[in-house]
Amino acid sequence: MKIRSTLPLLSAIALLSSACAATPMAEAQTLPVSEAAQLTELSQTERFEAWKIDFTNRAIAKGYDRALVTTLLKDAVINELALDRDRDQPEFTKPVWSYVDNAASTDRLNTGRARLTDTTAIFNAVESRYNVPRYILTAIWGLETSYGRIMGNHDTISALSTFAFEGRRTAFGEQQLFAVLDLVSAGDVRPEQLTGSWAGAMGMTQFIPTTFRDYAVDFDNDGNKDLWNNRADALGSAAHYLARHGWRRNEPVMAEVSVPQGFDYSLLEGTKKTINQWIAIGVAPITGERWTADDGFLEAKMIAPGGHRGPKILTFKNFDVIKRYNNSTSYAMGITVLGEALNGKAILQTPWPREDKPLSFDNKKAMQARLTQLGFSTGGIDGQVGPNTRKAIRAWQRSMGLPADGYMEQSLFQKLMGR
Repeated sequence: MKIRSTLPLLSAIALLSSACAATPMAEAQTLPVSEAAQLTELSQTERFEAWKIDFTNRAIAKGYDRALVTTLLKDAVINELALDRDRDQPEFTKPVWSYVDNAASTDRLNTGRARLTDTTAIFNAVESRYNVPRYILTAIWGLETSYGRIMGNHDTISALSTFAFEGRRTAFGEQQLFAVLDLVSAGDVRPEQLTGSWAGAMGMTQFIPTTFRDYAVDFDNDGNKDLWNNRADALGSAAHYLARHGWRRNEPVMAEVSVPQGFDYSLLEGTKKTINQWIAIGVAPITGERWTADDGFLEAKMIAPGGHRGPKILTFKNFDVIKRYNNSTSYAMGITVLGEALNGKAILQTPWPREDKPLSFDNKKAMQARLTQLGFSTGGIDGQVGPNTRKAIRAWQRSMGLPADGYMEQSLFQKLMGR
C-alpha cells in the first residue's frame, strides 16, 4: 500500500498520537523510529484521522472556512466498498454486446418510454435551450441510475476521502473534495444531500463534484440545483454538459456500415475521414440507404469492437461527446443504442460474435507478453487492452495473413500462444 509521507501528514500523525498513545509524547520522541515505521505502526483508522487533519489544514490554507471543512470531514469514515472496487481487477471484462444488451434491456426501454411521456414538458424546454435530443438524455438517465431509482446511498464525503487517503486516485479524491467545498460554500448543495455512488457520483445523472460545480444548472429557476429530486435540473444539467462539450444538433452519433472485401482494418482506431472519403473506399450504410450530400462532409472514425465478424460502426463527433460523460466505447454505444431504440430505431443489424469466449485478465497479460516476445510491442504488460495492444494485435494478425481487426478472443489467443 502506497502511503504519502509528507511533513504535514507526519505533523498530523504526531498530533493524533499525542491524544492516543499510552506513553508521553516526549518519551516517544526519543525512540529511534523512522518516519515510515511511524506510519506503519499506526492503525488504518489512525492514519485516516491524521489524513483528515492534514487535508483540513491544507484546505484552510487555500482559503476554505475552517468550520465548514471540519464539519464536512468530522463524520467521514473509510468506505471499504470503495477501496475494494477501486483495487479490484475483474477476472473477465464484459463483452461489448453484453453491455449493450443490458443498456437496452426490455425493462429499461419500457421505463424510458414512460419517462419520455410523463416528462414531455421538461424535455421540450431542455431541447429548446440546449439542442440535445431527449432520447440521448433519457438514455443517460436510464443507464446511470435507472431513471433515478438507483442513485446510490453512499456518503459522498466518506467515499471521496477514502480515495484521497488510500486509493490509487489520491489526486482525484482531493480534487473532488475541494469541489464539494466549493459547492457547499456557494450554497449549491447542502451537506445532508451529499449521497451517491461509491465512486462519488451524485444525482439522477451521476455528476461527480467537479462536474456538478462546473455544469449543473438550476433549470427551473427555483433557487436550487437539485440533481437528486428535480428532473428539470438533472436533465437540464446533463444537456448543458453535452452542449458545452460540443454536441452537434441534427448530426448522427454512430452508424453501422458495410465494408468491401479486403478492407484495410488498420483504418480502425482513430483514423478520421469524411463520409465522402469513406464512400470512396467502399464503405456504405448497412441499411443500403445513401448518404446525403450534406452528410458527405461529416467526419467519422470506424470501430469494430466485435472484430471483423461483428458490426462495423462509423462514430461521429457526438459519439466523442458522449465519451466525455464516460470515457468508454461500450458506454457510448450503450447510450446510443438505447437512445435510438427509445426513438423507435434499431441502429445495429449485424449479429455479434456471441460464441466468442473472452480473455481473462491473466490471458491478456500472457497475450501481451507473447506479442512483445514476437516483436510486436504492446507498450507494457498490464492486462489492459488499449490502443497499443490492439495495434500490436493487428500487426501480428497481418503477419499471419489474418484480418487485422485488433480483436482477440480465446481461439485466436490459443493460436497466438502456439497451442
